[in-house]
Amino acid sequence: MKKLYILLALMICSLSFAQGTSSIKGKILDGEFSNEPLLMASVTINTGARSTQTNFRGNFEFNDISAGTYNITVQFAGYEPSHLKITVKEGEPAQILETLYAKRFSPPSTAKISSSTEDALSSSILLANQTR
Repeated sequence: MKKLYILLALMICSLSFAQGTSSIKGKILDGEFSNEPLLMASVTINTGARSTQTNFRGNFEFNDISAGTYNITVQFAGYEPSHLKITVKEGEPAQILETLYAKRFSPPSTAKISSSTEDALSSSILLANQTR
């Protein structure tokens, strides 16, 4: 009888530790250079709860992830960040394949020159031409 209690206690303990975790794995590519792997890109789960960086092949992995829905942010300096919503199922690793693209900068707005500034510029140009 004592052996049965010990066996039952061990089974209950093992069930409490097996909490149905999974993982999130992925690869981040560089959309600017023929979809080459993006080295050292930052991958963050739920606004900083967990974070990692991609390796030399653009791969990353989070282990011991509980089943549920997560917001993932992928960032790299000079590139537009990517925001993903990933659903993780118990015992099934979630797979991500994402491509980042460089930030697009808009040209600076043209400056307006007032008439007094324009006159001053014209005068200095005339003076420079006369001194030659």
